[in-house]
Amino acid sequence: MNMTQIFTPSGETVPATILVIKRGGNVVTDKKWPERHGVYSVEVGYNRYVAQDWELKKGSGRVNRLAAADLPPLQKIKSFRVRPQEWIKYEVGQKVSISEKFKEGDQIDIHGITKEMGMASSIKKWGHHRGPMTHGSKHHRRVGSLGGGTGTARIFPGRKMGGHMGGVPVMVRTTILKIIDNIDEDNMPETMIVVKGHVPGFSAHWKEGGSFVYFHHPKLRGDGRFKRDPVWMWYVQEEKDDPYVPIPSHAWTMKAYWGRDMRWLSEEKWKYWPDGFPGYDHSHDPFFEDCDPRKAVKAPEW
Repeated sequence: MNMTQIFTPSGETVPATILVIKRGGNVVTDKKWPERHGVYSVEVGYNRYVAQDWELKKGSGRVNRLAAADLPPLQKIKSFRVRPQEWIKYEVGQKVSISEKFKEGDQIDIHGITKEMGMASSIKKWGHHRGPMTHGSKHHRRVGSLGGGTGTARIFPGRKMGGHMGGVPVMVRTTILKIIDNIDEDNMPETMIVVKGHVPGFSAHWKEGGSFVYFHHPKLRGDGRFKRDPVWMWYVQEEKDDPYVPIPSHAWTMKAYWGRDMRWLSEEKWKYWPDGFPGYDHSHDPFFEDCDPRKAVKAPEW
């Protein structure tokens, strides 16, 4: 990770950060599924290293678990939740290609840990104003008054004061400017990614490298997780009205239910009760294949 700048065709200077992926890249180390883990996720490992003797002993879970999957020791492991249609595309041991998942111009969320700056004053840490520098003032960069002595006679919790600065997890949303993948040259990384702006962490000024970061596509409400199912809702407005006539633009359910897809819950029900849930009238259930087409009218599939 290194900070630099690039120039656009119009001559504009854009601050940028170079992220590199070492040889070996990212490898799929494990897969999780709802029946056992509750979610669909893919676990990715990065940065191979030589395990020490104490790690190879019985009880070292990570190294032994990777060895059982014929994988080398990996320093960084992270799980990413994915859609079921994406989950089936990965296999344990498969290499994850950056150019297949991301392209230039994509927005990404980069997660990292900020540089530790030690003890810092409230001016540096929180941006507080300093005192006057002239007219005999001796209160230049001091903290100042913290609380009333006669009224409250104490400092309220949450007061911004000096203390340890940095070393906290931070997420930055930025844009990919350039991707150079599958570099086949000596003493060069496997992939180089140029992103706009700064990234949390410290630069690689020595051979050990800089900070580790991970990134993914932004988790936005418009990515499909909160879309409504193609199912209508019926209302009996008056006794003379037909209760099975759909009212347009009224949906009865959301696609997400406590982080899980409603249709996944329905599939689990049919897995354990193939003939339907016992003691339940499925004629009104739009997820049931043998439902009454009039009582459980389905909207057109999108």
